[in-house]
Order: sequence, then C-alpha cells, then structure tokens
Amino acid sequence: MIKIRTYGEVTAFCMGRSIGPLVPYRVYAFLMGNTLIDTGTAYARDEFMAALRTKRVSTVINTHQHEDHIGNNTVVHDAFGAAVYAHEDCLPYMADPAALKLKAYQRFVWGLPERCSGSPLGKSISCDGTTLQVIPSPGHSVGHVCLYEEKTGGLFTGDIFCGRAVRYLRRDEDFEEILSSLKNLARLDISTIFCSLKGIVNDGSAAIAAKIACMEDLKRQVRELADTGLSPREIRIRILGYEDAMHYLTAAHFSKQHVIDSILAGRAETPCL
Repeated sequence: MIKIRTYGEVTAFCMGRSIGPLVPYRVYAFLMGNTLIDTGTAYARDEFMAALRTKRVSTVINTHQHEDHIGNNTVVHDAFGAAVYAHEDCLPYMADPAALKLKAYQRFVWGLPERCSGSPLGKSISCDGTTLQVIPSPGHSVGHVCLYEEKTGGLFTGDIFCGRAVRYLRRDEDFEEILSSLKNLARLDISTIFCSLKGIVNDGSAAIAAKIACMEDLKRQVRELADTGLSPREIRIRILGYEDAMHYLTAAHFSKQHVIDSILAGRAETPCL
C-alpha cells in the first residue's frame, strides 16, 4: 500500500504492508527536492519505486536505523546513485541488518532490510541548495536525529514525536530521553512537523509543546502514585489500563508497562521538582 500527498515542496509517501484489505502499520517517507528522508518498508518496495519513477533522488537521509525507515535504502541507491547518510551510530546496523535482532512481528510487518553502506551526518547537511540542521534526538533509538529547515520551519521528526499521547513504549525506549529530546526541539520555531507515524502535522511548535505537557503530566501522575506505595503494575492499570493487542501481538516488545517502568527508572537521574 502507498498513498502520496504533496505539501508545498515536500512529497509525503505513506506506506505499509497490505495483508488483504488490512495495513497493520503505516510509515512515512518524505521527498524534499531531490532529498529523500527515510525510505520506508521493504514490503512496499514495488509501489514506492514506481512512485519515485518520475522523481530524482540524489540524497537519502535516515533519521534512524529501524527496519521501517531503511527498508528501501539499497534499491533507491542502486536506482538513482543516491548518497546515503545517517548518524554514525546507525551505520553498523545498516551495514548488517541482522544486528537489529528483529522480533517475529517486525519481520512480518516490515521485513528485514538489505545491507546498505552510508556516510555519517555532521551538524548540518546541504541538499539542493537547502541546509538541514541535524539535531540529535535520542530516546526512541540510538543515533536518532531530527532534521530542521530554518527557512520554512519544517521539522522531520522520525519517530521522536509520533503524536501527543504516550500510551506505549518499546522495551528499549527511554521516556526521559524522549522528553529531553522534545524539550530541545521546542526551542525551534516549527511551522510543520513531518512525522514518520502521523504524517504532516501543522502548527508544529504547539504540537511539540502539547506532547511535552502530556508527558510531564503523565510523569507526575506515575510518581505521585508510586509515593503512595502502589506497584508499577497497579500504577499502569490505574493510569493506562490493562494491556491490549499491542502488547500481545508484539510479545510485549511494545507495552503500556514499559511506559511506567521507564518513568520510574528515570526517577533517580531526573528528580521530580
């Protein structure tokens, strides 16, 4: 499945694996001029490459190394001769995707990417006369970056934004690091967010501020309940409810409990003032 939308100078490609009429998870890649930001899932490869047939891609920038963001790196490089860039911590995973150690559900929904070599990003990168600031934004994964175009206020957020509410985290995500990354992004004048999960989000600064407020409120609730002596499980049920399909279909890789546990784990490092 692929759906295409144009927003100013940016073309958004929403894609996912079609299982009959069902698309269990969608992910976005964005083309700005000749620069492709992330390449989506390998399971949408044929449709994605057909959509790019009339385009020119000189540069690929990966926000991070997860399989739904680098899935078509190799075929795009081979088709266009595009240079590929990512944070230096992502490059070993791109060169050897087996190092991602994908779970069964990840292989089923997104597939294992092909090997791909790339070059490390610096503090900024110039593409087609446009300069993108490279902003380290850890928390979702090692080496995660956002890309900011100051002229238009466009921010490509990879998976660090993903909507205002936080109900699940991956086992390897860090709540406090995500929050810190968002607070760093909040210093920017953001007109539009180009999010890998939500697509195009207008009034970006307000959306970032709303997510920060949501996360701060959630953290406050969790810590207040912990101070009453409730267990992490009891806190999760009280605030987020019982685990649902996301927990069971991913074999607890995504879980509501990870949200609570990550908040409590970060308490010693970041006291609640």
